[in-house]
Amino acid sequence: MNDSQTLLHERPARGALTKTGGFLTGFSHTLQPYIGCRFGCSYCYVSQSNVHRFYNGGMEWGSYVYPRVGIADRLELELAKMKSRQTLERSAIFMSSSTDPYQGAERTYQLTRNCLSVFEKTPPGLLVIQTRSPLAARDFDIMAALGERCLLNLTIETDREDVRRTLTPYCPSIRQRLRTASQARDRGIATQVTVSPCLPYSNEDAFGKLLLEVSDRVIVDSFVAGDGGGGKRTERTGIPAMYAGSGWEDWRSQEAALTLYCWLRDRIGERAGWSQEGFTRRARQVTSGVH
Repeated sequence: MNDSQTLLHERPARGALTKTGGFLTGFSHTLQPYIGCRFGCSYCYVSQSNVHRFYNGGMEWGSYVYPRVGIADRLELELAKMKSRQTLERSAIFMSSSTDPYQGAERTYQLTRNCLSVFEKTPPGLLVIQTRSPLAARDFDIMAALGERCLLNLTIETDREDVRRTLTPYCPSIRQRLRTASQARDRGIATQVTVSPCLPYSNEDAFGKLLLEVSDRVIVDSFVAGDGGGGKRTERTGIPAMYAGSGWEDWRSQEAALTLYCWLRDRIGERAGWSQEGFTRRARQVTSGVH
């Protein structure tokens, strides 16, 4: 599947920020510049969600992207209201939970960059940007300007390209993502790697050292701890068959993920995090007023 095979259909944004909970408890809002995600990861929980069922029109996850045009204008209005109500400082916004803000459509629509420009003028307490795309480097100027209010999360689930090609064939290479994380940190941007979910990797020493070379913090997660359903969501995807067909260990096992997490924790302490607690820690500090 290439970009020309992806359905693009503009949808006017009726709003920008959505209050959140569940796995993201601690964040106050999410922001989704797009509906759908071109990367179409085989394990993505969104493929099992009401969002996908409502918008897919019979299409597979990864085969459609709906740009939410006008979302930056909506965001500007909503941030202004939050500022007037004095709730802006304790806001922690996650971009994005059900789409990648830097997938291919962003090159044309620039919805993410437009939203970042709004945040630059009216910064929240915390903005966490979650992506696996090197395109994020285009906006390092705004991320750097936001300073400590911005945290860039790069998803790097494995150090094995054969695993990436099997489970996430439409995603950027591991090498590209490592380079993007390194470049972000060199620009003074707070950079975190999320090994989420932890996929089969070479060994904890080799993978762990790669991660520490490019990031300030690392969060490790597993299918069972992180899919929001104790593994039930993942069980309904193609992951069980893919793991079995590739001769990998049981996808439900958390041993490799916990081994990597412990290796990291022994070296960087609390800058290593596990699953939900680690991932939402900074957001919870902001929304509770603890710094």
